[in-house]
Amino acid sequence: MEVDLNIFQPLFSKRPEISKDRFQIDLKNYYLPFAKKLIAIKNSKHSSSGLIVGVCAIQGAGKTTQGEVMDILLSNLGYSTFSFSIDDHYITHKELIELRKRDPRFIRRGVTHDINLAISDLTALKNITSNQTITISRYDKGVNNGDGERFTQVVSQKPDFIFYDGWMLGARPVSDDAIFSSGLPALETPADQQFAKDINKKLADYEPLWDMIDFMNVLYVPNYQISLVWREQAEEALQKKGQGMTPVEIREFVYYFWRSVHPAIQIKNLSMDSIHTQQVVYINDDHSIFLPLNH
Repeated sequence: MEVDLNIFQPLFSKRPEISKDRFQIDLKNYYLPFAKKLIAIKNSKHSSSGLIVGVCAIQGAGKTTQGEVMDILLSNLGYSTFSFSIDDHYITHKELIELRKRDPRFIRRGVTHDINLAISDLTALKNITSNQTITISRYDKGVNNGDGERFTQVVSQKPDFIFYDGWMLGARPVSDDAIFSSGLPALETPADQQFAKDINKKLADYEPLWDMIDFMNVLYVPNYQISLVWREQAEEALQKKGQGMTPVEIREFVYYFWRSVHPAIQIKNLSMDSIHTQQVVYINDDHSIFLPLNH
């Protein structure tokens, strides 16, 4: 399977930080084999239904970039794709306000998704016919002073592959919540630990959604604390304009999500879950891709 590197030129132009030399290595060792694997699974099912590919990765690990690469690659190979995120299924702003009245700890969105809506959207995308038009949910994080709000998108093309990503996608509850009192970052105080335990129980509600995923791909970051650095790098351009978050604000922002679903607990477990996870890819501090020997 040969691929002309020029098909990725729009991506290189949009993301000048991507090293073309390293990308060629990743294309050969990771992206092309991944595409072949997905195509083989799709063909083996002998079904017109779209294949749902789950992608889990903490903030900054490269979900968006990898999604764009796979979209370009699979499209070039003659397959249609559709990409969206579990973030598109956050509850409405009104519902978030009502939730905060009941539980003020939800200072950010975190684990506040409309699971039934997510299942409905994925089902509709999976089963859409060639001449059908459907409406699915999207989410604008920038409105309502950063609280965000849902809107809708019309879809009229049947996708062969549905890429569904998220910072906590596929995370399942741990049975022994004593681990939340083990002194991990973001879990320093009793209040932090209790919030983590409460969210951990809530993850059981997500299992019907996770069970819809045909192929689970985890972009695992062993040194998960590097995401603080990645977030700071992402904010630098905004800070030069007098916008963006300070390092202290970034830390609290990231820590809130770690308290909800912790990289060293539920996400680590997911990376080791041979039942629910079909592929694990290690992401190094410089965003280079490392494939385990059993890949």
